[in-house]
Amino acid sequence: MNPDDLKVKILGIVGTPIKNGNCQYFLERALEAAAEDERVSTELVHLQDYRIEYCIGCEGCLRRVHKLQKQVGFDVIPVPVEGYNCTIKDDMEILHQKMLEADGIILAAPVYIASMPGQVKTFIDRCRTFVHDFRLRGKVSAALTVAFFRNAGEDTTLQAMTLSLLAIGLTVVTFGASAVSTREGLGIPIRETRFAVGEDLAGMTSMRSAASQVAQAALQMKAGRLGLDAAGIRLRSTGWVVVPGQ
Repeated sequence: MNPDDLKVKILGIVGTPIKNGNCQYFLERALEAAAEDERVSTELVHLQDYRIEYCIGCEGCLRRVHKLQKQVGFDVIPVPVEGYNCTIKDDMEILHQKMLEADGIILAAPVYIASMPGQVKTFIDRCRTFVHDFRLRGKVSAALTVAFFRNAGEDTTLQAMTLSLLAIGLTVVTFGASAVSTREGLGIPIRETRFAVGEDLAGMTSMRSAASQVAQAALQMKAGRLGLDAAGIRLRSTGWVVVPGQ
């Protein structure tokens, strides 16, 4: 294996209605931590910059995947889907391509009523094709969240985001990290700084650790794939349970 081939890209996705706020700041610092390894490059995208329509449950992505599986076999993982696999033509096509090109994904969102904001859920729903075609398999991920109050839904938000990342086929490598954007998490604004989340030492420390874990896991995954390819070894993959004849 050529050491020069061991380079990875981490995609940071921030899902908040507020641009240049605490959640974006939190993710930017995470990507900086990931890029401390010179083999890691990063990119940040803000969901507010993209037009994302609701999933309409048309099953178009699933039908295309199922048709391909009948042609190539249900044991072929990932399913050889080419290009954008959604009937809705909007900016998700751009985001899908960015996700496919990345080796790791960090999803960051604020706590909105004990869970992720609506636009993040809409984004996740529109990633349904990946649930069935497994094209994100082998990519690593983690979730980050920022809350106004401490103990006001950080855990439930991280849980919802982490389960979503798992559902679309990503390998989650850390519990994630959370921080508060007010003084001691009491809902009192910190007037002395624009990015109050930076004052949460525990949150910032856990975030840097999570980001570093994503970067190192991405490097390990890629090294493993390159090594297997060099040795001519193909691992047998399995997808969801499929009823024979269906």
